[in-house]
This record gives sequence, structure tokens and C-alpha cells, in this order.
Amino acid sequence: VGRSITDFVHPRDRSTFSTQISSGLGLPKVVNGTEEKEHSPNNCASSLLCRIRRYRDLCSGFGIKEKTVSFTPFLINFNLKTVNGKAVEALNLGLQATPLYSAFKTPNELVTKAIPFVLKHATNGHIEYMDPESVAYLGYLPQDLADMNALQLYHPDDLHYLRHVYETIVKEGAMPRSKSYRMVTQNGDYLKLETEWSSQINPWSQKLEFVTGKHHIIEGPLNPDVFQVQSADRTTKMCDEDKNILRENIIRIMKEMLTKSAEAAKQKKNNRCLEVASIIDNILEVGPKADDELRLEIQDTDNSCFERDSVMLGGISPHHDYDSKSSTETPLS
Repeated sequence: VGRSITDFVHPRDRSTFSTQISSGLGLPKVVNGTEEKEHSPNNCASSLLCRIRRYRDLCSGFGIKEKTVSFTPFLINFNLKTVNGKAVEALNLGLQATPLYSAFKTPNELVTKAIPFVLKHATNGHIEYMDPESVAYLGYLPQDLADMNALQLYHPDDLHYLRHVYETIVKEGAMPRSKSYRMVTQNGDYLKLETEWSSQINPWSQKLEFVTGKHHIIEGPLNPDVFQVQSADRTTKMCDEDKNILRENIIRIMKEMLTKSAEAAKQKKNNRCLEVASIIDNILEVGPKADDELRLEIQDTDNSCFERDSVMLGGISPHHDYDSKSSTETPLS
């Protein structure tokens, strides 16, 4: 009693928790130098996923400080209500917390009726969206995936196959349900799933922008409690594995490899270039006429024009001097 509720929220979830409450309360507006409250509805409800600290009881002794602090994930429903009292107007915040449990009960559980979930990431691997249905299967909350690369979720030994998958996605734009591969959960174990792949192409640049996978779980992890945090040693071991080159190759494929539409546009451009080159070759094969032929044609053309002009104007043509003289001279008497 008397403590802030954020003291019981996991440190990684406090920012999200505070932001959710602040957005529900709203900030006052400044109008003409004075603050005015925004008019909000009487009941304002919202929800988020976060981890709340477990109570450390005294059943096992009084050494509470030596006990490890543990957290349980909850679905928190906020309800903001305005209560009009006699003197002041109060705003009450009500929280309804529903615990979340792992979707698996036994190790390596075979799943037959799992709810598929969607994961969307950019060409650099940054996760853009994850369905809330994935929480019970993977153990990650949305805020856990904010700075995570989707390629880090794949099992290192499956990256060779997934490289082929991404090549197909870039070339064809989509891929039907793939073979089974492994994805890591929050506790560090891997589950098996199959995925239907699709993509989004930028209509202007004809380049790949996003890859979307609809994942179908077929087998659970070895540790069925997906919300259990993995040890630091195991995390370091996973990060030290020499698979970064394969991940970089997949990113390079998504960024640099031509999509199907870009390949068609490039082929069309090449065909036009070949047509233009063929026309230029045909012109060059005909070639210009010889200088003598050009000179002869020009001379003949000039003479014919000169003769025609002399006849039309009634002049004396230099080519008919003899005829002209014989026609004008008279015999001597």
C-alpha cells in the first residue's frame, strides 16, 4: 500500500506501461496562455501485455532478499473513469490483470490445432509486426521484439534452407507452405513450424520492402514453459555461433536481388536497346555514296537546270553558239 504500481512492473515493460497510461489520460491543451483539459469520454479502456513481479512469500523462510525476483506475464486491461465528487473531480484508474500461460504442456508437444500467427519484417530483418497470438507460443512480448532481428530467431542450422526460401520469395513474390524449420522461444529452446510466405514490393523502385510469414506451429520446444528467461551463458553461446555470414547473405539477397517485376522491366529495357542497335547497324551497312557519283550527279543537275532556265528566259545558251550565229547572220550583197 502506498507504493507506485510501476515498482511491480518489469523494468523492460515500464516505459510501455507508462506510455499506455499517459495516452489514456491525455495531456492538457494550452489555449490563450491557459491550460485546458481535453474532453475525454467517461470510460476509456485499453490493454497491453507486460510482466508483473511475483510476491515473495514467507513459506520457505524469512530470507526474502536472497530469493530470485520472478515475473509473470499478464494481459492488462486499463479502465479510466471520471468520478464527480462534491468538491473535486477525480480520475480513477482501474486495472484488470489476466495471467498468460504457455501454449505447451509437455516437452516437444505435437500440435494439431495451433492458431497461426503473422510475423512481418523489413529487408534489414527488423521486425515490424507480430501477432498477439504468438505470445503463448514464443514467449516474447511485443516490446521484447522492438529491437530484435527476425533472422536471429531462426535456428543457425536452418539458415542454409532459409536462404533458398528468401531467394524464392524475392524472385516469385511469394512461397507456399515451406518445409519445417526451427524458431527460438524466450526460454532458449526451439519449436518447429511451417510458414506461408508473402512479400510487398515497392511499386516505384520495384524493390522488396517487407516479408510476411504466416507461421503454423507443428511441434513445441523441449522446455514447455516458453516464458522462462534463458540463462546468460546460453545467450552468449548463441551469439558466438559463426552464422552471421549467412544472415548477412540473406539480407543482401533481400536488398540487392532483383524481384520478378524488376527483372521483367530490365528485360524489356534490354529488348528496346537491342532494337535500337539493330536499326543503327542497318543504317551503317548501307553506307554513303562515293564522291565521284555525288559530284557527277551534282554537275548534271546544274547543267540541266541552266539549259532549262536559258530557254525559258529567252537567253542565248553558250552550248548553242553555232546555231545562234547561223540564224542571225545575213548574206552579203
